[in-house]
Amino acid sequence: MQFKLKNNQKISLEILRKPKLKNINLRITPKGVVVSANKRMPLADIEAFVLSKSDWLSKHLKNQEAQEKKRLFITGNEVYFKGEAFILECVEMQRHDVTLELCEKKFLIKMPHNTSQITLQELFNDFYKKEAVMHITPLVEDWVKKMKLYPKGIAFRKTTRQWGSCSSQNSLSFSYYLMKLPLHIIEYVVVHELAHIQEKNHSTNFWALVEEFLPNYKEVVKKLREFERVF
Repeated sequence: MQFKLKNNQKISLEILRKPKLKNINLRITPKGVVVSANKRMPLADIEAFVLSKSDWLSKHLKNQEAQEKKRLFITGNEVYFKGEAFILECVEMQRHDVTLELCEKKFLIKMPHNTSQITLQELFNDFYKKEAVMHITPLVEDWVKKMKLYPKGIAFRKTTRQWGSCSSQNSLSFSYYLMKLPLHIIEYVVVHELAHIQEKNHSTNFWALVEEFLPNYKEVVKKLREFERVF
């Protein structure tokens, strides 16, 4: 439903009714504002609660909009590769295909008119995947020799919730978005996942194993968290 805040800003509001919920909860999602409330709470009380949060909602929705704009593939925005921010330059031309070039400190995209954001996202997905196969595969092979831990296989996937994983059968999977990060952080993720071949959970023994090969891993993890806030 559409809802108007105190400043007359219109928002998309979804109300979830839950029988056992004692408190009213409010959260912002990519699709709008979601309120969770007890099924017996009057609609007027829910609306009054949302209105009381108008300033907070306006502020955070504005921040969300700014973050979403930063993620668009448009001229002037930044795209990360190997830990560095590269400026995007999108040039519309009379052509049928879309190409991507890395030129010094910028990504140059040559594209037809009205090229969709989905097409540009797929373009970068292909770029990151090729780079991941090229750079991460030999990195894994190098650390396999050092750690003497042998994965059943290596795969690359488009995952955003985790940088890597190790299955119960010792198959490793890496997000190809790792190529946004500096190589020393990628190296930490490789060591982390290889360590799971020997230690399946994040036990004291697991972290001791990681530290054995990367004594400064804690500092690397801090840097990783900093990059995650940027992305």
